[in-house]
Amino acid sequence: MRSLLIVAFGVLLSSCSSIRIDTPEVRQQISQDLNLTSIIDISRMNWCVHPYGSEPGCEPDKGVGVVTPNGLVMAQIIEGKYVAKRTIKAEDITCSTVYGGTGTEGLLFAFGKHEAYMLGPMKENQKEINAAFNANMFSYLHSEGQHVFKGPEINFQRPSGRKVKQTTILNAGAATRVITEEVDVLEIYSPCNIEKAT
Repeated sequence: MRSLLIVAFGVLLSSCSSIRIDTPEVRQQISQDLNLTSIIDISRMNWCVHPYGSEPGCEPDKGVGVVTPNGLVMAQIIEGKYVAKRTIKAEDITCSTVYGGTGTEGLLFAFGKHEAYMLGPMKENQKEINAAFNANMFSYLHSEGQHVFKGPEINFQRPSGRKVKQTTILNAGAATRVITEEVDVLEIYSPCNIEKAT
């Protein structure tokens, strides 16, 4: 699981868009376009949605994240206008974990009833997690006392019961060896029931 998360983190860091959100004019446009009366925080944002049972890995959606008193709004610019693509409310989240520990400098993996969310707010430099926004997002999404897994990363990937053939080619000088084996296909699942069972 760790290697898949590291790959996902690299994809998030390398695929940020060039949206500028650090001006009052852009903040005002976001507020008007999304019909928001109150904004707590705004950040450049990449996210992935994983329905339970789907395979890990994704091409992240890119845009902006907006924390409001009533939801985390993820939006993209379409024809010069900010359009909400997804809104997550605190009551939608059952539990979560922060990749890399309990701080606000890692990716937030939040788990709902039917899907998991990988949330990556980015600083303007596009190379670091926006820790200040992450803290505001975390605070809102956990405002109803949702459980947070702490310490070592919780596992939310498991074998699906399906297998695929994987071929590895090993070159050793003039000799070439081909190894074919069946490997498990992983799927995303909610770890929240683990917390309830303990």
